[in-house]
Amino acid sequence: MISVTDSYFRRSSVWTVAARLKKQGWKGDPLHAVGLPDGTKITLQNVLLAAAIEAGIQEIPTLTHHPDEPFPLLLAKDFVLTRPVRELPDGSYVIGGSAGRVLFRRGRRAETYGEAALFRAAGQVEIPDGGPVPFLWTMALDRGEGRG
Repeated sequence: MISVTDSYFRRSSVWTVAARLKKQGWKGDPLHAVGLPDGTKITLQNVLLAAAIEAGIQEIPTLTHHPDEPFPLLLAKDFVLTRPVRELPDGSYVIGGSAGRVLFRRGRRAETYGEAALFRAAGQVEIPDGGPVPFLWTMALDRGEGRG
C-alpha cells in the first residue's frame, strides 16, 4: 500500500532534482545501472532517472555494471534488503510473504550490483507482500544457493 506521504516525498524529490537539472544540466557521476543478458538495464537511482526525464535531458550518462560485479562496500549500507526474497515451489520468485524457500533474508546487504538492483526493487512499497519480483533478475544471478 502506498501512503500519501511516501508518494508525496518521492514526487517532491523528483521535482527538486529536476529543477536543479533544468538549471545546471547533468553534472557529476553517471547513472549506475545493472545490465541483464536480454539487454534490459535496471537503474539503481530511480529518483535521479525520473528527474532527468522530467527535466527533458535527452542523453543521460550511464555506467552499466554486470550483475555479478562486486558492489562497493561503501554503497552497500544504502542497499539493505527490507523484505526477504523467496523462491516458490513453481520456480517463481516473490518479495516477502511466507510461502517458499528464503533465498535472501531481510537485513542482508547487497554484495553484487545484481543484488543491489533486486534489493532496491524489493523495497518498493508498490509491491504487495508476497508479490512477484518485478524483473527477471534470475537470468543473470546465481540462484542464491547458500546465501542468507
